[in-house]
Amino acid sequence: MVKGRWRLAVALGVVATLGVSGCGINEDNASSSSSTGDSVLRIGTTTDVSNFNPLQSLSKTDSWILNAMYPHLLRIDENAKKAPELAKEYRYEDDGKTAVFVLRDDFKWTDGKPVVAEDVKFSAEMIMKYKLGNVAAKLTWVESIEAPDATTVKFKLSQPYAPFAEGVGFWMSVVPKHVFEPAGDLSKFPNDSNWVGAGPFVLDSMTKGQRYVMKRNESYPLAPGGKAAVSQVEYRVYPDVNTMMLALRNGDIDLMGTPVPVSAAKTFEGDSKIKMEKVGALGFAHLTYNMKNKFLADQEVRQALSMSVDTKSIISAVLQGDAQEMAGPISPVFSDYDNSEVKPYAFDPAGAKAKLTAAGYKDANNDGFFDELAFGVACDQSNANMTRVVQLFRESAAKAGIKLKNECVERNTFLSRTKSGEYDIDASQWGVFDNPMDQLRSTYLSSNPGGINYNLLESAEIDKLINDAAGTTDPEAFKTKIKNLDKVVHDQAYLTPLYVENFRFAYNASKFTGFNPSPSDLLGMVTAYSLAQVTPVK
Repeated sequence: MVKGRWRLAVALGVVATLGVSGCGINEDNASSSSSTGDSVLRIGTTTDVSNFNPLQSLSKTDSWILNAMYPHLLRIDENAKKAPELAKEYRYEDDGKTAVFVLRDDFKWTDGKPVVAEDVKFSAEMIMKYKLGNVAAKLTWVESIEAPDATTVKFKLSQPYAPFAEGVGFWMSVVPKHVFEPAGDLSKFPNDSNWVGAGPFVLDSMTKGQRYVMKRNESYPLAPGGKAAVSQVEYRVYPDVNTMMLALRNGDIDLMGTPVPVSAAKTFEGDSKIKMEKVGALGFAHLTYNMKNKFLADQEVRQALSMSVDTKSIISAVLQGDAQEMAGPISPVFSDYDNSEVKPYAFDPAGAKAKLTAAGYKDANNDGFFDELAFGVACDQSNANMTRVVQLFRESAAKAGIKLKNECVERNTFLSRTKSGEYDIDASQWGVFDNPMDQLRSTYLSSNPGGINYNLLESAEIDKLINDAAGTTDPEAFKTKIKNLDKVVHDQAYLTPLYVENFRFAYNASKFTGFNPSPSDLLGMVTAYSLAQVTPVK
């Protein structure tokens, strides 16, 4: 029997995941406390909820609200480590082919029924049946699921997969079987009224474009005292981040759900009420090269491009120095797996030009650019940081004789082109990677179901290394194999990692304290566990 990486008796709390944008001005300036003394925590967002079904893929505001309602087996703590939530422990049996979760016995749905193993089994089986959301890909190896008693769930796998328990535990929402089963086809179930949850808060009412009001679950075991100190959480919708910042300054909200832009952080420095909480990231900014482009398929060209990126200047100019440079594809936040021997490609445009000349590339018309090496760089034009990165990359690559064109477009068009491979170089930022194995499998495995192999890479060598590591359940051997993959991807320069950003969240510290943030702009201050720890300032 191979045990999980932790085995804890003390459980902690939950996880939120994804996106934000919308409209609606809030003119109600009510106090954070009602006349009865109950406290209301008001959180700013910029997007309405578009999907109330937690088993499907979610945008940022969807997840913030739904993950406060529906428990997960595991969460990510402030150190990017998996911690227990609904599951108090997990382990592997049968040489890694069975993942066993042992649940707490004190979670209850808000209609009074206990949260039991059958709820977990049902949630996973419905995701598999209807292929719902990104969790469906993480359940690929599941042959059957058993719930032998109220607090035990066994996932029988077709083969060992080292991060299975952590991936499914972190990403999968658990829903009440007795509520969702009567709905029939869950791919069509809107779940947009009469909500029953088991998180610290449950949605009570909404006014689209304006607010989403969540009431406290009076029985939530991960909160001090068995229920959240805050009686109500209200998400207020604003048209943009600047308007949200003004709302915080004016006292209309108590917390910004999204990070404060680096360029605007100083605007809060003179306000004694506002505190800035600094958290790290689970994702990173990067340049990805399309391997279907015959020139970008050349390792020498990819390495030369990596040598043409002045990452230090980008961090200084775009993020005012508040970021960490990366070397390989594994973020340094995962300290157990980051290969410290891998170093970033040094910024050396002259060396890059010499490398390309030695590889046979020519500048026949003497215009300062290699004849064949002209590429478009795609990005989401709404991401101010990435558009600036593209501009600086164009300027530095020109010194190496490589001509780049800015092809930043509106977000949906960018995502469509990236997924279909209609680009040369993709400049973007990953949101949340909860473990390195799932990250490598999603981004580089040729046959990745539901993956994000935007390189369009098809490499038998990489496939073999990934599959070998994925089936390794010995922790130390697993770490070694991940570090080796880190080095291989770096040497091949399938991507150029840029930086891991630090995020700053602003809240009114004169009214609330006790937030327990998790790394990333997507989790940040509003995970269920964090909201359950918040207390009003007396």
